[in-house]
Amino acid sequence: MRQQPATSLLWVALAVVALLTGSCGCGRYDRRLVQADSLMWTHADSAMAIVVALGDSMLSGDRDRAYRDLLLTQARYKAYRPITARDDSAITRSMDWYRHHSGEREKLTRATLYKGAVMEELGHVDSAMIYYKTAEAAADSTDYANLGQINTRIGYLYRIVYADEQTCFEKYLLAYQYYEKCGNKEYLLNSLYNLILANSIIKQTDHEALYKKATALAREQKDDHMLFDLYEFRCRQLSRVDSTLSQAKKIGLYCLNTFGQYINNELLLDLAYIYTIENKLDSAKCFITMVDESLNPADKQLITARKLEVLSMIAKAEGNPFISSMHHVESENLSDTLLENEEKYDVIRIENDFNKRRQISFLSKVSSLHKTIQQLSQYVIVLIVALFILHLLRLRHAYAIIRKLDNTNHNALARTQALLDQLDARSTSVGHLVSNLVTILKSCVSESDKRLSTTEFARQVQENIIAVADDGFWKELKVYLDHEHNNVISAIEAENPDITDKDLRFIELSCLGFSYLEMAMILNYSPRYILNKRKIIAKRLGLQKPFLDYLNDLMTNKQE
Repeated sequence: MRQQPATSLLWVALAVVALLTGSCGCGRYDRRLVQADSLMWTHADSAMAIVVALGDSMLSGDRDRAYRDLLLTQARYKAYRPITARDDSAITRSMDWYRHHSGEREKLTRATLYKGAVMEELGHVDSAMIYYKTAEAAADSTDYANLGQINTRIGYLYRIVYADEQTCFEKYLLAYQYYEKCGNKEYLLNSLYNLILANSIIKQTDHEALYKKATALAREQKDDHMLFDLYEFRCRQLSRVDSTLSQAKKIGLYCLNTFGQYINNELLLDLAYIYTIENKLDSAKCFITMVDESLNPADKQLITARKLEVLSMIAKAEGNPFISSMHHVESENLSDTLLENEEKYDVIRIENDFNKRRQISFLSKVSSLHKTIQQLSQYVIVLIVALFILHLLRLRHAYAIIRKLDNTNHNALARTQALLDQLDARSTSVGHLVSNLVTILKSCVSESDKRLSTTEFARQVQENIIAVADDGFWKELKVYLDHEHNNVISAIEAENPDITDKDLRFIELSCLGFSYLEMAMILNYSPRYILNKRKIIAKRLGLQKPFLDYLNDLMTNKQE
């Protein structure tokens, strides 16, 4: 929870005093860093004020600098500041230092955790999951605070990205148990709320008991905002059952009269829905007119869809079937748009929406992506050179064997060489596609006056990315993947004869390790559509495990 302005100023003043008092005598670390760390849980802004002021020249060695980089990233994240590639570099330096120095297990765990958090903020959710699980494995079994945070982040990804509600619930439950052990009631309350959301879907445990425990803790913490969220969510659940409709109405009106500053569109729509079911249409219309769709632009379409559905019910109750049907169709169309994320949003608009939620500007996001691709391209070049050298060594070894066998296997060598030539052609085709992608992104983020316009950017993508990935490209790519990875694409086609070409293309790019933004450009879809495509395909294939784990098992021939 954020502090009141006067309180925040007081803590910042204390932080500056701590900064000016020097670095002498606080154990192994600079005591100003230790002071900042002690403020991290309750006053992240004050902690950041201390850490930001500490330059390299003010610290005594690499140990303090690694600690400073960790605290700076943690403070920026906890204070809801924009996360950029600069933060990724800082936390990477910190994590690498702790990896090579024993006796720093807690700080290594924390550095790995926030490395995952930064990767998640930058949109690399698969990498984020790997870092979270690495942090969980590295953590001490009594490090309850960090283990609670790790399991909360893992649970969130399982819910939002992988659509695995059961695993999400299990991770949230672990986080709750860890926070209970360490006695952090603020985080304990948040984990209880997460448990309630997850349990409402899978109904794993006593929902009423969770709700009572959460509301009691919210009152104890005097957290009115969380108390309102709990009541509003409870109202919405109860309003869906006729036998509890009166109870839902009572809770909704209590929220309206008690938590005026927190009233939101969801509560107003809940009350409008309840009064419509009770056939009190004037009251329902009153609440509908209070809904302000501009309050939260990110959820505007979802609010509009719910509003249209209630208006459809009101029109039906008033005996206007035509108006009711019209509102219902509009609501369904809008809901389908939200669900499927069709090609109505271009890449720039999707990035802007994502950046607004995390307060990151579009330009810094594209710049970060550009730098990442630049680094990746350098690694790819090194890898290609290494593979080429290895290929030459293998050929040399093969020729030596052939000479020893008195040239008895010329036909087999010719077939092998022909196959290698085919595979080189496939690799060149994929490399050409990636090269075009990097070139376009360089032009997009150029600091010169010749930076590409949105229209020119779209044309370049069409000509150099989408047009290159023609039918011949996909056929060659399938042959390449089948040969390199145990007939992975043919196996999927055999098990799922109804699978579409679009799904297969998404699977093939996933096998190659393309990021979701690169896949969006190649397939001419929006990034949000690509993010949801993975779980859609997983459901079609009837998978009981994460989609990428399934692909990895097929590619490494680990299927049971």
